[in-house]
Amino acid sequence: MSIIILLVLCHMPAPAHARSMEEERAMCLTRNALARSQCKDPHEYSYVGSKQGDIYIYTTFYGAKYTDFFCKIEDGEITILSRNKKFRRSVKYYIDESECGIIEYFPASCTKRSVIKCCFPKSKKELKADKEAEFWQRSIPDLLKEDQENALKELQNKTSKSSETKPEEQ
Repeated sequence: MSIIILLVLCHMPAPAHARSMEEERAMCLTRNALARSQCKDPHEYSYVGSKQGDIYIYTTFYGAKYTDFFCKIEDGEITILSRNKKFRRSVKYYIDESECGIIEYFPASCTKRSVIKCCFPKSKKELKADKEAEFWQRSIPDLLKEDQENALKELQNKTSKSSETKPEEQ
């Protein structure tokens, strides 16, 4: 019995925390390329698993039924193929100077015109440093205005709480 459980666990997809940063970026690129190629949102695709390290499998409702899509990521190109081979696309991407994967793919039939950007996940320390850098790049009048707005909101909350009617004690 324990051998069967072990075999099942070995064939399950790795949880997000066990994946490398490169795998996370590759999954982001493949899912977004697939979504853009069909003019859908990336969250409409469920991750099924991967094969050979560079092929990611997703499933979604397509053509009146659920269909698996295989997305192979290579240097600068993502090849998308449906299980029945009726859907095939090739999407170009590149890695910028900040190690983010960039897709500039705009199918004529799709109204979404934004560039897709997939970066390595940032650590808590990096997020804090980014927030501090953003703070120091803001102008003093903007900071003062934000402080004033926050103070006014807090004051308004205090006055609205104090003016609420309290039940009379008998």
